[in-house]
Amino acid sequence: MTVKIVEIINHVLRDVVSSGFEPPRIQDVDWYDDPRVLSVMIYSARDSTGRGISVLAELSRAGQLASVADQIQEWVIEENRATCSNWPQCPQHPNNHPLTPRVVSDQGVWTCPASNRPVAAIGELFTGSPKPGL
Repeated sequence: MTVKIVEIINHVLRDVVSSGFEPPRIQDVDWYDDPRVLSVMIYSARDSTGRGISVLAELSRAGQLASVADQIQEWVIEENRATCSNWPQCPQHPNNHPLTPRVVSDQGVWTCPASNRPVAAIGELFTGSPKPGL
């Protein structure tokens, strides 16, 4: 069951790595004792602190991707708080807010929270891929 969430996390981690941040170590341990929830642990490469990541199994793939991206976003900001309080930066408002993971047209995307405009598909933030919905 956890293979699916590991695949989703690895998809989101493409944005973390392409941003220049070190990705967490993933431990494939189902810590959430509920068959309706997929879960794993992630650990900081720097100090081995851990955090659980979980998502409802019944969500669509896009919904799972947005939920996991939201949790990874929190981890990146927390893990890099000395140098980063705003990840991923909104290209339209870089000093105001980070992008928000959402589901748009059955796709997990990073959106500007002010305009609700999609900026990039989750996992393709810095690849130069076409922006969904534009």
